[in-house]
Amino acid sequence: MGSVGVAPSIADEGTGSTPQASEFVPPIVGLPYVGSELTLGIAQFQKCKTEDAPNGFVLEWLSNGDPLPAERQGEFLKLIPEDRGNRISMVVHTTCETPKVFHSRETPPIEASNRAMGWTGRGNFELLGRTNDGDLVLYPRTYEPKWIYWGPGTELLQFPSSWDEPRVVGTGWNIFDIVFSPGDFDGDGNNDVLGRDATGNLHLYPGDGDGGWLPPKQVGSGWNIFDSIVGPGDFNGDGINDVLARDRSGNLHLYPGDGTGGWLAPSRVGSGWQIFDKIIAAGDSTGDGTPDIFARDRSGFLYQYPTNGHGGWNPPLWVGHGWGEMTEISSAGPYTKAYNTSRNDLIAYNHDGDLFLYANIGVDGDYSLFNQGQPGTGWDIFKDLI
Repeated sequence: MGSVGVAPSIADEGTGSTPQASEFVPPIVGLPYVGSELTLGIAQFQKCKTEDAPNGFVLEWLSNGDPLPAERQGEFLKLIPEDRGNRISMVVHTTCETPKVFHSRETPPIEASNRAMGWTGRGNFELLGRTNDGDLVLYPRTYEPKWIYWGPGTELLQFPSSWDEPRVVGTGWNIFDIVFSPGDFDGDGNNDVLGRDATGNLHLYPGDGDGGWLPPKQVGSGWNIFDSIVGPGDFNGDGINDVLARDRSGNLHLYPGDGTGGWLAPSRVGSGWQIFDKIIAAGDSTGDGTPDIFARDRSGFLYQYPTNGHGGWNPPLWVGHGWGEMTEISSAGPYTKAYNTSRNDLIAYNHDGDLFLYANIGVDGDYSLFNQGQPGTGWDIFKDLI
């Protein structure tokens, strides 16, 4: 189904001072969103291992250059709502007889939790499907950090994963004709869901961070003028998640979130989108820190629309053909975690219910979208993936 080249990883792009070429620059694993866990992705300090530092180092976490409180220090840093807008970096202190200190680059400004952070507060690729009967079924996923040998003097941090037992986390959702996730919409750090009912009212179901929901509330009316509504993440670059909606004339409208479950003034950000029968909010699929949109036309051609991070677009790219055989196309973040992973993957299931993964994989410094196989069957029980 074709492939599309994408940009370098966020983890490889620094926004702070640039170390000298001869210095080791420790890479940060994790995505720059509330709910993500950050840690060191590569270690070269086996000779420095001690009882108190079994990996040969101690991490010190900084926010905008200042050390975080002692209770937030450790091998892993969980990003919280208070980190939003800040740039995180780390200092690696080795525990050798002659200690050394290494400085990472800073992350981009931390943004609100988006869809890639999952539903259970662990920052994991987790699927949420709505059945034809209106049940919401959660497929949680667990990652276990593990250092693996990569060569003399070097270990990489990998995250072998496994699916947890799926569970029903809601019923009666067939009262909505559109259900989607804007990520964290109300600013509490947990991902949420929005649903539009038959009269055009929009309802917010706040996530509780454990795969469940807090009491819902109505956050809009008159949304029945739109035939497609998606949650791209932070579209306009203010660190807060937004919503895109297409009217029946093909105009695309941006509804910026205010970070507390409400809205800022909308604006039109596109026209001619009526040529597409499917609009997919893929999150960041290029690794440049901004959300991307995929769109499928009625001939089965898939296109990528990268955003510029300021409420506009970079030039679109043709991804491939044959996507018309897919009933649903969605994204739930990076399927695997590794020291250089910062790009969301696509998932899709066909008319037979076969689920496919389309991953962003590096090849000779370039990155492309490739079919990674079939991780599941029987997915035709779902009306959509959220």
